[in-house]
Amino acid sequence: MKQLNSTNNYEAMVIISSHCNEAELKMIAFGYAQQLKKLGASDISVVSRGRRDFAYTSKGAKIGYFVEMHFTSSPQVLPLYENKLKLDKNVIRALITNVNMS
Repeated sequence: MKQLNSTNNYEAMVIISSHCNEAELKMIAFGYAQQLKKLGASDISVVSRGRRDFAYTSKGAKIGYFVEMHFTSSPQVLPLYENKLKLDKNVIRALITNVNMS
């Protein structure tokens, strides 16, 4: 069994409501990055993947903005960050994966 490091590399894909304009989207995405930094994450990068149509509706939405984030943090940070994403009304869906696992 593979031992977990004290820090791991993660990728987060966050889908943000299409009710936001481009300026609001940028502020929201960088707000998430600042929250990660406050929680102790490092090497944070944020990439906007653009506005896309969904294959099916999710939370009543058919379109959303996809934002991809890469960061390094300890596993203890993830539940706190996931909770912040779940409580945000602008977030339609979020998924965080460990990119170290193979």
